[in-house]
Amino acid sequence: MFPSGHIPVSWLILLVIVFLLPGCQAGWDIENPYEQVDWSNHQQYKANLHTHTTRSDGWMAPQAVVDRYHQLGYHILAITDHNEVTWPWSGFANLEPSETAKERVEEGELDPEKLVYENRGPSQLAMLDVQGNELSQHHHMGSYFTGHNGTSAVEKSLSATASKNGLVLFNHPGRYTASDPDKFNPGWYEQHFQDYEHLLGIEVYNQGDRYPDDRRLWDSILTRIMPERPVWGFSNDDMHSEGALGRNWNVFILPELSEEGLREGMKDGRFYYVYAPEGHDGPNPPRIEEISVNERQGEIEIQTLEHDSIRWISGGKVLQTGNSLRLNDHPGISGYVRAEIFGAGKTITGTQPFGIDKRE
Repeated sequence: MFPSGHIPVSWLILLVIVFLLPGCQAGWDIENPYEQVDWSNHQQYKANLHTHTTRSDGWMAPQAVVDRYHQLGYHILAITDHNEVTWPWSGFANLEPSETAKERVEEGELDPEKLVYENRGPSQLAMLDVQGNELSQHHHMGSYFTGHNGTSAVEKSLSATASKNGLVLFNHPGRYTASDPDKFNPGWYEQHFQDYEHLLGIEVYNQGDRYPDDRRLWDSILTRIMPERPVWGFSNDDMHSEGALGRNWNVFILPELSEEGLREGMKDGRFYYVYAPEGHDGPNPPRIEEISVNERQGEIEIQTLEHDSIRWISGGKVLQTGNSLRLNDHPGISGYVRAEIFGAGKTITGTQPFGIDKRE
């Protein structure tokens, strides 16, 4: 093709550009909480991590709570009575009801049968019984995998649960940001997340949608702290009576239903959250079938069932809508992005935040 087998210098330069240019292009570092998920083979497990019984200020006996969630197809349940560990389920019959429940019986507000406890076997129900309680002497926190019953200060409770290898999340932060916004501001939450690794996230939906500002708080925290430090979003019933049962849940995508698998899923963010305003009597919320991430192309794509629209959020603002997000279309993005998926009956499914950092 070329005389004497020599390739012109201009062609050599062109070949160098062709082979090296892709490696020189700016890419994206995307911290994907679902990276360890095998969407084809892992199972999706429905979970509620915040519920109460007559062991504290709830109106249902522990076994009735378990039975009702089992009927609705839940696989994971944490009973989180206030400063009381209602666990294990096989030992319900040995537990005492709260003074509040006894007073309700005396005043004719509660059926005495609600104070009669029966054991339940989680393995027979194909459910995972999570050891937990709600630490309530300060900003309420969900505490898991530890019998610690709380102290008078947030920091002391966080240190105590860490020493017992527990996991913790902040419950319904909107209650505190509304009553004392000067103290419970995004900086306060950021500092606690920076100081305590086992503090996983906040409830962004609680008892339906009692505190809509919780998502704005979440975005404020994420803007400050990501991509270095993820903060997961949870949706929980905070169930005290049956009327509040079954509107909020989390879906964990795990290789198997086990305590260790759940622990790792909670820490890594291998779950999405759901809010169904009409509960299980309403339409099914969107179900995430797969999330794929392409760092070189800077793309995140979601495949779902039964969705109407998807919007992508960063810095508390909607970047765009649609099944996929191309980060190159948003060069100023930094920190994080998360997706909200809307379905029939105003149902909402939400992803955990993806850490975003542009690589030059």
